[in-house]
Amino acid sequence: MANMAAQGEIEDDVLDFRKLERELAAAVEADHKYQRENDAKFRAIKQQVGSYDEFRDIVMASHLRPLEKKDNLQNMDIKQPWNVHASTQADGQNAAQTQIQQDEEKLPKNGHEFARDWKRYCKSTPDKYKFIKKIGGEKLADIFKNEISFGLLGEILTALNDSYVQEDSGFVYQVLDGLTKVGRFELSVDFLSSKESQAAKELLGKLTKDLTDDSGIEQVTSRLDALRKLYKVS
Repeated sequence: MANMAAQGEIEDDVLDFRKLERELAAAVEADHKYQRENDAKFRAIKQQVGSYDEFRDIVMASHLRPLEKKDNLQNMDIKQPWNVHASTQADGQNAAQTQIQQDEEKLPKNGHEFARDWKRYCKSTPDKYKFIKKIGGEKLADIFKNEISFGLLGEILTALNDSYVQEDSGFVYQVLDGLTKVGRFELSVDFLSSKESQAAKELLGKLTKDLTDDSGIEQVTSRLDALRKLYKVS
């Protein structure tokens, strides 16, 4: 009887060891899955995906690996696409691109929509310049009639200065003049960084050199001097 009891204890120890091994394997796999999906999330954020569905698809497909040169598709029994995520992502990107094009055709109606589109679509300085030009100075003043979002004034001034061309001098003056009429303009000017203030100064210098009208240079200079005072640049 004693021997049988001892044997039972040994079997229990073996069973416990196997259970522990399974639990350890499950824990390792869970950790790998977490790390894999977490890495996929960072990749999706870095890629600036266009929608939550696209973000989710990238995370869900994180376990898939790309084909290597040694893989022979002819010997594979393929009954469905190898990477469903690839086609889903492509469809999602096409749909997102269509939506982007549709959204870009619409002018923002208020400061919230402007800030949203500015962040979403204007990834480069030429994009920002094109976006501002499409809206125009008069419309900008209407969009920000209540207030302009913190930091946007400086970003707009920098984009205008970096992409300025002489033939757009009239448009740029209109934008600068229109921005002086937006809500909390003076406060936004006070919070311009030194680099943004320098951009405003350089921009007004370019306008002084390039801008002319039928009323004569004196009136142009007077209007630009007034803008310098409003933007607090000497």
